[in-house]
Amino acid sequence: MADYASSYQSFKEHDTEVVAISVDPPATSAAMRRDLQIEFPVLSDTRREVITEWGVLNAAEKGGIAVPSTFLIDRDLRVRFSSAEGIARRLSAREMIAFVETMKAVGDAPTPPARSINPGLMFMRALSNAFRHGVHVKRR
Repeated sequence: MADYASSYQSFKEHDTEVVAISVDPPATSAAMRRDLQIEFPVLSDTRREVITEWGVLNAAEKGGIAVPSTFLIDRDLRVRFSSAEGIARRLSAREMIAFVETMKAVGDAPTPPARSINPGLMFMRALSNAFRHGVHVKRR
């Protein structure tokens, strides 16, 4: 989410809106938005209705959470791209913006290719995000 948050203005420049959905209550989502400096909306699905209907409910964790997912929905409400979990399938914000540009230019775009998994690169990206946004630990 940090990648999309840091690229939010680029999405806006491409007439594209970013929205996140969380199972957390609105107050928790608002605190996360503030802590991570996320400008786009984070909607609350505390009853897990949306994530269940879209097939991205992971019922095995924490009473049911959303599988990390990305959907691109066009103005006609057609899903143009979807990715649920599968880290190899998740598009970076830069790749999603390029996909949007291609769709706008040619009216239709091929599905972006799956990227290879590089655990070392993923660790470095997570570390970079931790330094950029800080690490917040809940204390009881």
